Amino acid sequence: MPLKFGQLLLQAKLINEHQLDEALEYQRGHGGRLGEVLCKLGYLTNEDLTRTLGTKYGLATANVDELQTDPQTLALVTAEMARAHRIIPLARAGSSLTCALEDPTRIDSINEIQFQTGCNVQQVLVTPAVMSAALARLYPVAQTVQAPQPRTGRLSRTVMIAEITRRLNKLTTEKLDMVRRFLDSVE
Repeated sequence: MPLKFGQLLLQAKLINEHQLDEALEYQRGHGGRLGEVLCKLGYLTNEDLTRTLGTKYGLATANVDELQTDPQTLALVTAEMARAHRIIPLARAGSSLTCALEDPTRIDSINEIQFQTGCNVQQVLVTPAVMSAALARLYPVAQTVQAPQPRTGRLSRTVMIAEITRRLNKLTTEKLDMVRRFLDSVE
């Protein structure tokens, strides 16, 4: 049976029993994830939290600042999607896309990126501070806001069909079959 997160931290001697009890008490009263609570209370660093999560989930950890990301890989995920899901594509090899993320339990984010890119996502964990800095560096926020371009309903539909077609063409046969089964079940 896998160890609970608090037990992993105790075993690694990153916190003591008193700190764990205090964090659990705080968590009961205020909510939140145990790791975040321990960081908030000053008992655990973000780096130690990320390393321990990596150990718990069997994932590598990284400092995104040290990694180079080519523009083609970066373009697979829009800035809006990267910020919303707090995920950054790092490298692509065939149908595999290595992405940096903060929270390995956000299956919804991983599934969304897999659907949008047509790639299988391989996770690498980073601290929230590293993620924030990397998002600011790799996906800078535009200083000026462009006025929205008026669209006719027909143009909008044409663009939407083209985008759906592009995404479907990127899917593997297995994933395409899953989409077809889903659509059949909805009808």
